[in-house]
Amino acid sequence: MAAQNSNNQLEGSGTLFLIQHADTVPVADTVRSYFSYLEDSLNPPPADTVFRLELREIILPEPATDSAATGPVYDMPSLLTAPNHFEKQKVEPMLRQAHGNDWLTILLLVCVAILAWIRFYYTRRLRQLFRAVYARHHVNQLVRDGNLSSERISFGLGLILVTGAGTLIFKLAGGNLNVLIGIKSSFLTFMVITSALSLFWILKLLAIKGIGNLFRTRQAADEYHLTNVLYNITAGLVAFPFIIAWHFSQLQVLLYVILAIFLIAAAMRMLRNILIGLSVQSFSVVYLFLYLCTLEILPVLFVYKYFTILNW
Repeated sequence: MAAQNSNNQLEGSGTLFLIQHADTVPVADTVRSYFSYLEDSLNPPPADTVFRLELREIILPEPATDSAATGPVYDMPSLLTAPNHFEKQKVEPMLRQAHGNDWLTILLLVCVAILAWIRFYYTRRLRQLFRAVYARHHVNQLVRDGNLSSERISFGLGLILVTGAGTLIFKLAGGNLNVLIGIKSSFLTFMVITSALSLFWILKLLAIKGIGNLFRTRQAADEYHLTNVLYNITAGLVAFPFIIAWHFSQLQVLLYVILAIFLIAAAMRMLRNILIGLSVQSFSVVYLFLYLCTLEILPVLFVYKYFTILNW
């Protein structure tokens, strides 16, 4: 009995040291298998691609505040920003005015035809012209073969000279001349230029004749007149191909070549005229200087003054 009671006491005291388990409630598993779990986590359902029109509130940006009123944070400008010095200008549409110069191309082609005619019928006379330019004694042979001023070759070469020089002036100052003269037609402007050039050369030749009769130096005046005609038509003949090339290409280098040809011809003409004047005993050096200043230097100064007024 005593042994049985002691065993009961040990069993009762041992229950104090044992952990009592709580009753669990069975619940259904949401993931049926591990494979289904992986499939759902790696392959999510596609997003909804249905277009929906939703009206939301439009938030406008805040109006720009005047930085001058608030005051700048830094007085020194940033090195990373470029200053804006351009003023805003109102741009208005304008009517496009296209000016065609096909008539100028036709005139140049006519001059080419005249040059071909001269080259075919007056080859020997052309050679005499170029020889008389660089050697004065060839002028006597030119005079013996005929009066150059009254020949048909001079008229044809004069047309080439006037057309070439007129084209050069028209391409350089055509727009400003339209405003200055008040003529809108480009063809009429070109005709005014060529008429002014022709009138200037005619007046110059008449002045040479008048001075020769006044000072009784007709022989020197005739040689002087022949020298002017010779150098003018030769310069126009040499510069004419460059004028045509410049008309179609607008290369600035050709313009400098054309101006150099006319300047060199003018310098050679003036030097030859001085030699002719000094060779005449009855012609004073003072009168020669006055003549050169009036008919040679004054037109150059007039042209320079004209370009200065137009601010070119």
